[in-house]
Amino acid sequence: MALDTVKELLSFDCGSLVAYQLDKNSQLDSISFQTVLMRNIFVHFPDVVFIHRTHSPSGKALYVFMVDGPFLKLPGEMTKVIHFAVPAKETAESLAHMYRTFKAFNPEWRKIKTFLVDPHFRLLQTLSEAFPSAEVQLSVFHVCKHLQQKIHQMSLECISERLILNALRNTMCAATESNLRMMHTILSDFVKPDLLPQLHTHWLLNDKIWAMHRWRNWMECNQYFKDLEIITRGLSQVFCTGLSLETCITSLAKHYQNCVSKRPPDAVLFSVNPLSSTTSNSKSGQDVECNQETEDRIRQSLRDICTEPAARLCLNEFAVAQKSVQLMGTNEDIVNIQILEDTHKVQQRGLKSCTCHFRQAFQLPCRHILAVLNSDKKVLEPEMLSKQWQKEPNVSQVLKSSWNESLDKSLAVSFLTAEISRLLTHCSSEEFERRYSTLRELADSWIGPYVQVKL
Repeated sequence: MALDTVKELLSFDCGSLVAYQLDKNSQLDSISFQTVLMRNIFVHFPDVVFIHRTHSPSGKALYVFMVDGPFLKLPGEMTKVIHFAVPAKETAESLAHMYRTFKAFNPEWRKIKTFLVDPHFRLLQTLSEAFPSAEVQLSVFHVCKHLQQKIHQMSLECISERLILNALRNTMCAATESNLRMMHTILSDFVKPDLLPQLHTHWLLNDKIWAMHRWRNWMECNQYFKDLEIITRGLSQVFCTGLSLETCITSLAKHYQNCVSKRPPDAVLFSVNPLSSTTSNSKSGQDVECNQETEDRIRQSLRDICTEPAARLCLNEFAVAQKSVQLMGTNEDIVNIQILEDTHKVQQRGLKSCTCHFRQAFQLPCRHILAVLNSDKKVLEPEMLSKQWQKEPNVSQVLKSSWNESLDKSLAVSFLTAEISRLLTHCSSEEFERRYSTLRELADSWIGPYVQVKL
């Protein structure tokens, strides 16, 4: 079976390279695999190599080598991959053998200037010895994933967790010194001192980690993290489903081939040609213009359909969705949406339901629903909104008036009181209880936990 796997890998193209070792049962114990396309990509972009690791249930480790670096633009996510390797074990000897194989497959390895690795990368000394002229640094992607995971594990209060994750998002997409210091301060303020060492907050103040990332603007940062998330998650899922190394590596190679085959044969190499940048930039400009038009239409539909308070809440949610990394998976009934910090399910039909707290509490379109609308280039429809939030003829926009600084405070309070009375009077008993409870919580939070406000 091992030799059949090797033959299948070699059949992907006439220049594929495979190196392998067998165990005592004549099964694959280690393997390295590289196609002609992978090699060509590395030849053109050898300066920075990103290494991602993932593990199968059997304990085998997959090392995925990818090109990275400033101003690198390739069509498609998977085209960044330049090498797959599964060492026999994650020992110094086995890893040294894996690196030797990579160097044999890629004679240009001396051009590598930087390796980007995760915080828990095994035996960094072995990597440095194999590539003595290259610098080894932590990757921004893996640092942010580490921080995100640790923040979730700390079971912080909802407000504190959201504040920290929002600061992390800003740091990811705008790695300025001020944002990094802000992130460091927020973690120091909100996380218990005995838990801080787990976060390794000193990484945020290490300029070497972030310097190579700063050239990207907000949109490019979003795309960078999104691409890496798609690549690493997809490859990890495929690698972990196989029952043996033979099936794992074969499925992995097929997954890679399916992804890159969706591109025209010369699309990747064509992007290296300076003339292609004009075409790429033109298309990118069209995409940005189209996206901007969709976002504007969504904003306008919110203002047209929603009452002023509802529109403000939803516009805040939409602003978060626009600035976030978004991953979507769809089946017949459900759209799975992940916006960096968590994953929620949106009902596919009608986009009327989501599992997040915002949708459940307010019955308004949340950031996840708005992200789906934006992705599908659709706008808000009245049927997506609870009637309590829809505009009615001649309904005074109380919240807007009360925020007008030229309006006397007493008049603003009178308007607000009258509108609240109207809303409480003209609603069902069930709706009354819900609104009353919301007002009770709001009033108590203003006055304090020791004084109960009479409503």
